[in-house]
Amino acid sequence: ETFPFVFSLAAAIFAYALWFHILARRLTGPRVWPLVGSLPSLFENRRRIHDWMASNLRATGGLATYQTCTIALPFLAWKQGLYTVTCHPKNIEHILKTRFDNYPKGPNWQAAFHDLLGQGIFNSDGETWLIQRKTAALEFTTRTLRQAMARWVNRTIKDRLWHILDRASIEKKSVDLQDLLLRLTFDNICGLTFGKDPETLSPELPENSFAVAFDTATEATLYRFLYPGLLWRLEKILGIGVEKRLKRSLQIVENYMNDAVEARKEAPSDDLLSRFMKKRDAEGNLFTSDVLQHIALNFVLAGRDTSSVALSWFFWL
Repeated sequence: ETFPFVFSLAAAIFAYALWFHILARRLTGPRVWPLVGSLPSLFENRRRIHDWMASNLRATGGLATYQTCTIALPFLAWKQGLYTVTCHPKNIEHILKTRFDNYPKGPNWQAAFHDLLGQGIFNSDGETWLIQRKTAALEFTTRTLRQAMARWVNRTIKDRLWHILDRASIEKKSVDLQDLLLRLTFDNICGLTFGKDPETLSPELPENSFAVAFDTATEATLYRFLYPGLLWRLEKILGIGVEKRLKRSLQIVENYMNDAVEARKEAPSDDLLSRFMKKRDAEGNLFTSDVLQHIALNFVLAGRDTSSVALSWFFWL
């Protein structure tokens, strides 16, 4: 009776070993171990995750493989347990522009980001995404919005950034340029999106509760991709761990955004939020306050870190 069991077990182990050998040979990226994949390397480099990713991409051979590698995370990634990572401009263009329709976010992505981004442009597909994309593309080309953008940027640079840098120069003190640029873009995008100035680029460089809560909520949301869906959902139900931090931060963000939406309902202006208030969703209905909050948050996310990081790299290079 034990022979069939032993034979079946041996056959299963042999089949797995053969499959693993074939799989590991064709994958580029960090070393893949049986059963646990690249999880040991991921854990070892968790404090320098971006540098680790970059070193794996550089090791793929440049243009020969379009700077793309595969990371095996059997308990974290869905389906085959494989994550494809790329940094080649042609691949990025293909994903974000040429064949964007071929890369939907999917239910797992949308579930993880729903609490923070709702059905905003970064967390939607199909008609919902298209309506927001067309509206944003149209509005960013209008003269009124471009004038508003120039007004916000000129104000924050001339009245704030310039004075901070000038004072640092006179006092011969160093400054954290990356932090200043992050504050600059945050003030600008908040003003442009919903007309509310958080004033984080004041001379004292104050800590803004909305900015801190937004950062915390974004980081906590990203942690959902490091754990199986069942685990972070359980933490959410129990109100423990990272999910507890996320809930507390989201409450601050939602209160701030609710005030911004209500203010714009009473006094519309030339910002993005006021313009989206006039638009309709896929069913032909005006956007609800909750949806408007998430739409605005998506644009804050889009215009804050991306611009500040690009400016930081510009000055560093």
